[in-house]
Amino acid sequence: MNLGEWDSAVLKSAMYVGLGIAFSALFTDYFHAAVNDFFDLIVFLFLYISFYLLLSVIGWLVIGFPVHWLASKYTNGSYLYYMVLPLIFVIFCLLKSYSLFFGLAALLQAIVFRFYVYPKHKKPKQQ
Repeated sequence: MNLGEWDSAVLKSAMYVGLGIAFSALFTDYFHAAVNDFFDLIVFLFLYISFYLLLSVIGWLVIGFPVHWLASKYTNGSYLYYMVLPLIFVIFCLLKSYSLFFGLAALLQAIVFRFYVYPKHKKPKQQ
């Protein structure tokens, strides 16, 4: 069973999605109400990054790594298998009118993770 380059893929997925969320929030003036000056923005971004990384690590330990192991062991490693759980959470949030933030972040992380875990030039080996 080949688990791919999962360590760098986890770091890339958490980093790229986290930076994407932060930049999109900056450009859509999401922080404007919470931030009065530059130093407030720095503190707010530091708290966001800390909280986001904490939740990402917990999510990868509890859900992401077991799903990756199962997908690598019993499937062909398709994107679909990595997106099933986050999509179920997103659909549940849509039906119950909950916030989509965590579900969409998990879905984007799963897609980015799958993209980097098995680079195109290295295919998963079947045993």
